[in-house]
Amino acid sequence: MSLLLLTLVSGCTGPTPSDSLYRDAAEQTVTDLLSAVGTGIMLSEIHRRDMALPPYTETTVEDAEDAARSVNDTFGTRQPPTARARSLRSELAPLCDTAVNALADLRIALREDDQNAVEAAERSLRSVSLDLTDLRGRLS
Repeated sequence: MSLLLLTLVSGCTGPTPSDSLYRDAAEQTVTDLLSAVGTGIMLSEIHRRDMALPPYTETTVEDAEDAARSVNDTFGTRQPPTARARSLRSELAPLCDTAVNALADLRIALREDDQNAVEAAERSLRSVSLDLTDLRGRLS
């Protein structure tokens, strides 16, 4: 049984065959994260303007956080095939973590109805959005 589990786990983290495919995966990761981060920014604006009920904003930010976490986890399991790909990973991985953490901070702030914390989370989301947009431009 443990051999089967080891085989399954090791199969999930095999190397990506080429730099090109790794770069494509990174570009898709950036695009997906930008979507989740953009949702978080929109929700903080909606909250600030009192344009939606708390259950909507809380549920929607939770969905965005889950999506970002899933994207982060998927990219994190990819084995970079070369030193060049490892360099890309070392740049993108912290951005993934920042996006997930900022969305989690926003979720918590919205649930606590803490406007200062919502604004701080929004600043983090806007910052990581700029960094992700810059990276996407360099990957394209």
